[in-house]
Amino acid sequence: MGVCPIALTLSPEILLMKKLTPLLATLLLLFTHQLLAQGKAVISGKITNPLDDYVALVTYANPLIPDEKVTEVELDGDSFRIEVPVQEATVAELLHGDEVVQVYLEPGYDLKLTVNGGKFFKTIKYNGKGANENNYLAYATARFDEEQDYQVLPDNIKLKAGEFTEFLDYRRADQLKSLDKYAAKYTLSEKFRSFILTEIEFGYAKDKLNYHPLREQALQLKLTKPEASFYTFLEQLDLQRPQGHLSPAYVSFLQDYTFYYAQQAGSSKESEQFYKACYDVAGQKLQGAALMMAQAQVLKQSIQFGHLKYTQQLLKDFIARNPDQALNTYLKQLSNANKSLAPGSMAPDFTAVDTAGNTVALSNFKGKLIYLNFWKSDCGLCLMELPHLQQLIGKLNAEKVVFVNVALDETPEKWRQLVEQKQLQGEQLYAGDQASDLMQRYNLKDVPAYFLVDENGQLANLKASHPNHPETIRDLLNYLELHQASLK
Repeated sequence: MGVCPIALTLSPEILLMKKLTPLLATLLLLFTHQLLAQGKAVISGKITNPLDDYVALVTYANPLIPDEKVTEVELDGDSFRIEVPVQEATVAELLHGDEVVQVYLEPGYDLKLTVNGGKFFKTIKYNGKGANENNYLAYATARFDEEQDYQVLPDNIKLKAGEFTEFLDYRRADQLKSLDKYAAKYTLSEKFRSFILTEIEFGYAKDKLNYHPLREQALQLKLTKPEASFYTFLEQLDLQRPQGHLSPAYVSFLQDYTFYYAQQAGSSKESEQFYKACYDVAGQKLQGAALMMAQAQVLKQSIQFGHLKYTQQLLKDFIARNPDQALNTYLKQLSNANKSLAPGSMAPDFTAVDTAGNTVALSNFKGKLIYLNFWKSDCGLCLMELPHLQQLIGKLNAEKVVFVNVALDETPEKWRQLVEQKQLQGEQLYAGDQASDLMQRYNLKDVPAYFLVDENGQLANLKASHPNHPETIRDLLNYLELHQASLK
């Protein structure tokens, strides 16, 4: 028996749905793809004459936390593709060989790069979404960051205050003109434009604010400070910048800003309460994101170089007010790691031998202010600073200061020969097989490294002024005066 087919009559609504279903599925797939793309950025491209086999992109979740994420890929011939999560505008670094170039990213960017490895900055070119922003960034870097005439060092810092201001005014005007000319031809995102304007404005402000101390350091002279009118630009700055956290110039300036006003109010870097004074300045002059960013930076400096007692006070206050839990966690971890080597903590004691072979302990000098110098006889900078150190010792010979110089050489012969030939003054000691232990206990990254240890054997300064700095003698005498040490 055969089966009779049953004819079904579909309603117009069902027929319409059948026609729309493929379209809806396509639209949904497209929407999902766009949504996913918004949470990431892609950089792909070709490198002719590559410098090595890899390309890497370095991203930072928070400019105040030195926690970088490195995404590295191997070249496929001369091609590469890197995909990273991006939730908001950020500035990353693209690395290839010894070359490093800034890359500006926003969610959804799809950059296609071409470059000649042998002429990296001159040939880098972007296409795709985000190309306008990054082509300008590459151009501005080559034009203003690599061109010697636009740099403060080594020559422009030698200019007098008025001439230096003219130089900064010219550079800023040229930067703004360049941006306006480019933006008239190519569309730039508002966030990127804000970022570049912040870099220009606070690059200017940072260089002008640091002019006097940097000029003294470069010329190795004690100079008269510029007149008050030189600093009136500080009162005209708009410190509330939505994209400020992207700008290295802005982030760095905020710290210098608090240091400047703390010193203007009479606080000295040698004072135990210096970083507290800077923290309080930020509270008085700043607000919102700028306030938290400035205080976080001051707190980081205090944790690394400030007095332990006041650092703990600042840390407690900051954590109670700051909603950024990741930053709070980082600062607490940094504090715990630095407690054993912080101003106010006991200086790690050690023994070393002098040129006669006698064993000498750091604690032997308790009761005097110790200017502690770690150095090596084959270190070029150490040797350059030796004459200045000898002059410093000679000038402070009658004061209650002892200069302890600890050589970290692998063998003692060259050290002993140099000490005897140069008739070096001060306590000259050789660390011997304790060198690696001392480098770890004093967290030495390189030499020379200078510390101050107070009369009670406590660390007073983890970053004492170098002997060639024109303010070092004054700093040491001020410290003695602040601690009511008797001057002979």
